[in-house]
Amino acid sequence: MNLPAWLDIPRVDDPELLDLGHGSQVDVAQNLAEMWRLNRYFGGLSALTDHVYPILAQSSEPISILDLGTGGAEIPAAVARWMSQHAVKGRIIGVDWAARNLLAAGQNVASLPEISLLQTDAMRLPFAANSVDLTMSSLFLHHFTREQAVDLLRGAFDCARRAIIMSDLVRGRLPLLAFQYGAPLIVRHHMTRSDGKLSIRRGFTPAELRELATDAGLTNARVYPHHPFRMTLVAYK
Repeated sequence: MNLPAWLDIPRVDDPELLDLGHGSQVDVAQNLAEMWRLNRYFGGLSALTDHVYPILAQSSEPISILDLGTGGAEIPAAVARWMSQHAVKGRIIGVDWAARNLLAAGQNVASLPEISLLQTDAMRLPFAANSVDLTMSSLFLHHFTREQAVDLLRGAFDCARRAIIMSDLVRGRLPLLAFQYGAPLIVRHHMTRSDGKLSIRRGFTPAELRELATDAGLTNARVYPHHPFRMTLVAYK
């Protein structure tokens, strides 16, 4: 899934409105909820869970999961519900640096005691090596510079006992055009419109993601394509 040169666009590192602290708590909750709907119905959730659920299904012991950049924690909630339906025991820790994101997340996971939330910097995770079974993330890697992403992958892999699974957008001209023309029909909040477009421009390509994994020392990592315009990095120990 390497993009032809004419479909690529230059990568930018401009911060998004959510990262800059724009908006009220109501705006944050609405923005996170809208991003979740887009992630759920346009392939983002399945791009992650297609790789997470088989590992969970094969696990005979309680499993621990670390979700980086958890936002509104809707993905941990979806995973926790799947685990309950399939009699898989375990716990999920949702990590985010922003207190206002975790405030929204707390409301979303209040009925799910197997999920805990932790405010911390994902670049400085307070977890020992091999202390959780899986480290996962969705729409998180593109928030970092190339150098930061390498450090993030290295730290996430160090924490994981079994694997890391990280899904994100694919940067390119086609996903950008699709969002620009589709957003007025399906996106209501101004923060989602602004950050959604910028997220695509901040994303990596599959080839770049493989290079990041190599630079992080993840020699057995693979990048899987998912439609539309998604990719998932999987690295087992």
